[in-house]
Amino acid sequence: MALRFVPAETTQAYMETLQHYLQQHKRPVALYSDKHSLFRIHHPEHDGALPPFSRAIKTLDIAAIHANTPQAKGRVERANQTL
Repeated sequence: MALRFVPAETTQAYMETLQHYLQQHKRPVALYSDKHSLFRIHHPEHDGALPPFSRAIKTLDIAAIHANTPQAKGRVERANQTL
């Protein structure tokens, strides 16, 4: 896992965190996330389009797992609250 405190949740911050993680631990099989717009595009007209961070992990052959159930979302939020 990786953790960085930054002023805002941005694509650049995620890219830098991923780069640091890859340097230390190599490529993970998958990344588990919520459905934040950094990970998914929520507009019906752009169905199938990927935001820059998701394109980057797809290029690296890292699977994206999005929390789809309330229980999974709760796990992500509890972890964030703990941190």
